Amino acid sequence: MGTLSRRFDSIVYGRGLCFGMVATALACYMGHSAGQPLSELSPDPDLIATLRRYHVRQYRPKVVLAAVYDWVRSLGGRPDRTVDRIRSAGVDSNPHVLCFGPGPDRNFFRCLAQAHAVVPYRIETSQEERRVYIYDPNYPRDRERCVVFQRDESGRFGEFRYDRFGTNERWRISLIPSRAFGVS
Repeated sequence: MGTLSRRFDSIVYGRGLCFGMVATALACYMGHSAGQPLSELSPDPDLIATLRRYHVRQYRPKVVLAAVYDWVRSLGGRPDRTVDRIRSAGVDSNPHVLCFGPGPDRNFFRCLAQAHAVVPYRIETSQEERRVYIYDPNYPRDRERCVVFQRDESGRFGEFRYDRFGTNERWRISLIPSRAFGVS
């Protein structure tokens, strides 16, 4: 199974385990498993197996349907259609995983192949912007990471930016409730 298994792994796990890491972190945070924070654990075979188990949950029909439903509901992941619905860990019993992905344009497949998942845990709103603080598995100890939503001329939060993702780079947002992948 060596070659076939490696090819299958590259399809399922792609360029990383971001969904598995945020889903596992969310499960740990919500009390589904005890122990140290993920960022303090060594990447031993047991931990990798746990991350992979949570990672493949994103391919379950219920999760795919939830992601597609939210993407359509938000007119292709538009930030002004998602920002007011974000539920964060520690505040809501069914928090979201926030997925950066494609919009309905010619960059769809490029963005889909480079999609990324994070978990919101705090939301602050000012007159000009809304900051959604997130756990990003690429920066597990950074407590200042946040997605910034800017108000447009109509007063709506029409643009966002975070790291290499943003509306100017043709990225969009989908929200996946934790119950869809079995964490609540």
